[in-house]
Amino acid sequence: MKLAVSLLHLRPGQVGGAETYVRELMAALPAAAAPDEVWAVMDRDLAASLETPGARRVTVEVRARRVVAERILEAVTPYRARGMEEALARLAPDAVLFPQQSIFPRQVRAPAVLTVHDVQHLYHPENIPLAERIFRAGAYGRSLARADRVIAISEFTRRTLVERGCPEGKVTVIQSGFAPGTRPEPADPVGGPYLYFPAATFAHKNHELLFHTYAALRRLGAVRAKLVLTGLRTKRWPGLERLARQLGIAEEVVHLGFVPYAEVRRLYAGAEAVLLPSGYEGFGLPAVEAAALGCKVITSDLPAFEEVGVPDEDRIDFSQPWQLRRALDRPGPTVLRRRPSSWMETAKRTVEVLREAASARA
Repeated sequence: MKLAVSLLHLRPGQVGGAETYVRELMAALPAAAAPDEVWAVMDRDLAASLETPGARRVTVEVRARRVVAERILEAVTPYRARGMEEALARLAPDAVLFPQQSIFPRQVRAPAVLTVHDVQHLYHPENIPLAERIFRAGAYGRSLARADRVIAISEFTRRTLVERGCPEGKVTVIQSGFAPGTRPEPADPVGGPYLYFPAATFAHKNHELLFHTYAALRRLGAVRAKLVLTGLRTKRWPGLERLARQLGIAEEVVHLGFVPYAEVRRLYAGAEAVLLPSGYEGFGLPAVEAAALGCKVITSDLPAFEEVGVPDEDRIDFSQPWQLRRALDRPGPTVLRRRPSSWMETAKRTVEVLREAASARA
């Protein structure tokens, strides 16, 4: 059997947890699928920068910006990306995995399996820029309808999809995997204790809320550690810098920008606590990663964090500074209440769904 994975959506350094999901899944899929073949479909720019050991490759000879333009056109107009359609048709796979939320090109002959990470637009559309909302309205619903099978990365996501009309028998929960590894040498980015928040500066990550709470604790002398941030700096970052100055914490907030995952692990290991104040999460992989390295993890009280096993006492309301102070005072690392899946387990279950989709269509 020939199983294809479309990487035409992947833009390195832009999507955080979804990128980790795609990279780790691709690393595990060839072994999980044996003796079946795994083929990675990508554009010319990605092919030059991404290794896919164990997987065969199909490179569509266009630049990444052309792919982005065609995806947008397909979402909001009758346009068809016929070059992409032909590339997949020539490959003639038995099933295709679209691991990043939408099916592109939308006309695919083979059975399509769609992974859904993010349903934030259904709960908090105000967090999504207008152009992105228009794209999602055109692409996401059509992709769900077109998909032969749907993989939801959490029970919360599955429940949302079913409640919004996706047939229950079509959706399978396969959580993101995790590769614990050994504890790395701790980082020391500020020459002293620090609290760590790894997240791109998207609205739903709640950087503003964290800044206000952190500033309140600093004024009371209740926290001395600095606040270290990493992740993509979006257009919202200048406003966050102004807020830090207004709150008097500009010298205490250190943003390291986007850093490789190996450095993220070192920052986890060196932190007094990892803070995850998000207003929305589809899965909560950073909580799993940090807890596995023996960190104290303090999260907002979201279904995703509860589902991955963050204890009740470590899920707080970040608008209440005293709750953060109390959580920081609790001794010991955070111990999750459920064992996370390995990436090989995630890959094997994904292969099962691909094979089921291929068999059902045949």
